[in-house]
Amino acid sequence: MPNSQQLQSIISFATSAFIITGVAVMLSRAMGHHSIPWEAKQPLIEKYGLWAVNRAEAVCPHNDVACVEREAKRSLEVYRARREI
Repeated sequence: MPNSQQLQSIISFATSAFIITGVAVMLSRAMGHHSIPWEAKQPLIEKYGLWAVNRAEAVCPHNDVACVEREAKRSLEVYRARREI
């Protein structure tokens, strides 16, 4: 296989992988995956803020409300300590 055909093949594969990854990301965002139920999430958002709860959800196991609360509290404390609020 000549180099130009090999390069074209690699570019085609990379483009396909990029498009498939983009579609997967869009689908995951459209499905609205949440690791804890909204009824448990809403009071945590009011207490710690949306950004802290979303960050905590990203690192905690699915349906572990105690972990999300603990991590959201820790994130807010770290933010306040660094910003000296």
